[in-house]
Amino acid sequence: MTFRAVRRWLVAPLAILVVASAVAGSVSGADPVPGSAGVDTSIPATDSQVTVKGRGRFADLEITVNQTRNLTTQAVSVTWKGASPTVEGPGRFASNYMQIFQCWGDDDGTVPENPGPPPEQCVQGAVGGQFGGLPGGLFPAGLMLSRVISREGWANYSEDIGVLDPKTNNVWLPFNAVSGQSVPIQVNSSFIPEDPDSRFWLNDLYNIITTNEIPGGATGPDGTGAELMQLLTGVQSTGLGCGQRVQPTADGGRKIPRCWIVVVPRGTPTDENVGTPFEVNADQAGVATSPVAPTSWANRIAIPLEFNPIDSPCSLQNDERRLVGNELFFPAIASWQPVLCATPGAPPYSYAPVSDASARRQLLAPGAASSGMSVISKPLEADAVAPSNPVVYAPLAGLGLVVGFNYERLPNPSGPEAAQRLAGVRVAEMNLTPRLVAKLLTQSYTDQLNINSRPPYEWDDSNPPHLGQDPDFVRFNPEFELLLVGNSRTFGGLSLPAGNSDAAAQVWEWILEDPEARAWMDGQPDEWGMRVNPIYSTSAEVNPSGISFDASPPTSFPKGDPYCYQAPTLAGSGVIPPLLCGTDWLPYARGFGDVGQIVRTASDGARIVENPFALTPADVWKREAPQFVGRRAMLGLTDTATATQFGLQVARLSRVGDNGPEREFIAPDGDGLTKGLATLAPRTDPEFLEPSTDPAPGAYPLTTLVYGAVTPLSLDADARDEYADLIEYAAGPGQTQGLAQGQLPRGYVPLNETLRAQALSAATSVRSL
Repeated sequence: MTFRAVRRWLVAPLAILVVASAVAGSVSGADPVPGSAGVDTSIPATDSQVTVKGRGRFADLEITVNQTRNLTTQAVSVTWKGASPTVEGPGRFASNYMQIFQCWGDDDGTVPENPGPPPEQCVQGAVGGQFGGLPGGLFPAGLMLSRVISREGWANYSEDIGVLDPKTNNVWLPFNAVSGQSVPIQVNSSFIPEDPDSRFWLNDLYNIITTNEIPGGATGPDGTGAELMQLLTGVQSTGLGCGQRVQPTADGGRKIPRCWIVVVPRGTPTDENVGTPFEVNADQAGVATSPVAPTSWANRIAIPLEFNPIDSPCSLQNDERRLVGNELFFPAIASWQPVLCATPGAPPYSYAPVSDASARRQLLAPGAASSGMSVISKPLEADAVAPSNPVVYAPLAGLGLVVGFNYERLPNPSGPEAAQRLAGVRVAEMNLTPRLVAKLLTQSYTDQLNINSRPPYEWDDSNPPHLGQDPDFVRFNPEFELLLVGNSRTFGGLSLPAGNSDAAAQVWEWILEDPEARAWMDGQPDEWGMRVNPIYSTSAEVNPSGISFDASPPTSFPKGDPYCYQAPTLAGSGVIPPLLCGTDWLPYARGFGDVGQIVRTASDGARIVENPFALTPADVWKREAPQFVGRRAMLGLTDTATATQFGLQVARLSRVGDNGPEREFIAPDGDGLTKGLATLAPRTDPEFLEPSTDPAPGAYPLTTLVYGAVTPLSLDADARDEYADLIEYAAGPGQTQGLAQGQLPRGYVPLNETLRAQALSAATSVRSL
């Protein structure tokens, strides 16, 4: 069963227009149509897709997970059919919805026809785990987000089902970690906000930031629904330990724990609230009980998962063969490495992501700890390479740079009924031009600098607060005329990787070569009066620094505006809060992979929430909680391998110079990337292909290619052979796409025959030059 099938309720009854996201097409201004930005955000089925049926009153329910083997830290699609439509009031999730968790452990034997883990071993209960709770309008008041499963004095009370908190008389279901650690009670009922030593959340194994639980998945009018779930390995969730040999065994050893996705279908309040005070006037209360309470858990549906081993198969006793280079290559080498080092006589290959510039420097001036191969996306300057020590370039992997997004529809209350029915459904498609991306990169939307107070600028008087209210964006994405934005802070800028990179240089080149974007960066307003933040202007006369932004070709994504917000002194303690600046308001990510997780979870960790009880400046600004279900609005710059791994939706982009009203927007899919690779051409080095500033129609504009660079004459024979082996693997078995270790991960595009031949020729040169 595909996601497109389970989303049929969104299409037929409402006469919604769905545009296939994988097809490039011309777009111009049009009347907004609910759903015209697409509703299918599914991840394709794999050969390990599994469907499991429900039981009892949920016997008609079928749950499908698109991938259950060869898993890593990634997103999977969880879809269902045969359920009762979700009912709103009180809250969006009043009854008939799904709650989904990741769990660990052996089958507990309670449901022979559907083996699964005990509820004590599921990551659940943290979404509501912040002091003050969630904003209203999502869930009814009650315990449906917690691990409180009963209360002393209730009809369903038993001393045997959990841990009694004598302070509140609440009965908690403990969380038992794979390590043997147990957390009996997760919330401190005696929490004192003004006491710095008092803790509200007591579970050190997961919290509202790190949990991957889905507290509410809605079912549509035809009984179908879908969610994307972020799976965690033991690296991200030590309580689960998935993929790691951490579960103690009876003989004193360790094994890899069995892991699961567990779906708890929630029914009507009358059924779910039995034995509690909420069963009185149940419909007015909504579902108000915990999904891990015995009555609800009895209906759980478990789907077993198999993760790729996290523990390295490479022998640490062997001398490693080091590589350094840009992060775009990391998913590929991470997949290839276990197979490479399992080859008899082969060394373990280690990869350290560094900036492209640093990787090039290691080739030019190698030191004792330098790598013998650097992975880069631009060649070394010709005059920097000594003729007596030439560089050999081998193409290794092709992929694309993308704007990933996670936007859940928040309809304008005055919009049509058809739009209201799509509330919370993710947008699948987005079209962006070089100028729009420039706006997102230059702190030019007003809410990028509206840090609790607006700076005293005049240049931004005609600028919209965020992307969703920019007519320049809406004309190519007309459905957004019907929509609001749940978080304008994260919808007027991009989550960006820190540091310098060839990728950043490529993005800026695409922007600055485009006439429309260049004119705007120079300082000319767009047709609606929006201006560039002057600190980024490519005109020295406009830029307050007196220097053009591109006086030196930019190789990073600077947050250059100097405005910072000074909060008033805290009344109680007299503490002066630290300044909040642009890098605090929309913080940098550690890299492209980090951007993928940020966009998927809609949580960038910005420390911008004031703690009025802080006793030191360092404690004033606390991390903002993840964005709430149905209100997520997050954008980020990442790559196609990362976006595929985390199930991100990605924007289609227009080509340089395609500035007319009818523009071609090209998706970074297999076709767009393959055509993009075919348009790469040499610039400064005949052996090194680089992106064209004028790619052919249908070619994705930000296609890129990573090369392995080696100086063979500075290496010994063993190093030459081992780097050549790696290049030959990359050009051969490594180009076979698949989910298994050793294959080319999804999101990369296989090299064409010409590039493979170049790589094999390079391997020969590395050995014999």
